[in-house]
Amino acid sequence: MTRVDPAAILPHAVLALLDAADADTLLRDAEGLADGLTDAGWTPEVESGRFGADGWDIVSSAWAPGLSAFLDGDVHEVRTAALAIAAALVDGGDRWSLDTEGPSWSAWSVEDPRWRTDEIDWLVWSGRGVVVSLYTAPEMAAGPGVLPAHLQLAISRADTPDEGLARDEARDRRVAAEGSVVERWYLAGHEGLSDELLARLEADDDGRVSAAAASERLLRDDSPRG
Repeated sequence: MTRVDPAAILPHAVLALLDAADADTLLRDAEGLADGLTDAGWTPEVESGRFGADGWDIVSSAWAPGLSAFLDGDVHEVRTAALAIAAALVDGGDRWSLDTEGPSWSAWSVEDPRWRTDEIDWLVWSGRGVVVSLYTAPEMAAGPGVLPAHLQLAISRADTPDEGLARDEARDRRVAAEGSVVERWYLAGHEGLSDELLARLEADDDGRVSAAAASERLLRDDSPRG
């Protein structure tokens, strides 16, 4: 197949993200994550942990530090981007080790018939103390609507348990009271955050924190209750 040139396909922010993926820098802590994403060309949004660049979106968390980047669109565009990400990681040489249980679709072409006949699994690379996972799917039915073709690029610390970190209410209270602006911004959208601490963050003196908390409150109010 023709070699894919990642730099001709992927935005600089995505390539820079792959270059920055390291447990000691990008995924060190909340500050390292926010600074690393900003330096790579991603713009923070109002919602806690969310960044955007060139039509791509990132959802990130500070505890444990990790992120997922998403791209939706035409299946050809999405597959081309996914193959370019895989090529960029292959170009990284011995920095990355590939391990996947399913077909290694990173070497396919966009039009390869196996996209339609094989069951696609995550491709997983490890190195530099992190795990990089890549998945893509075509358009599919989702309830009454249609989910567009999409890819997900996840970057997590290799030492993070598969089930994630246990809730730490003492840490949440400490961060809400004396954490940095970046830590409080991340805390506003942290899963399991109590209504009491969310209210405190809604009244935060820093506008970025209070706006993120207000956005999280709207999401909670709009979510269906069981």
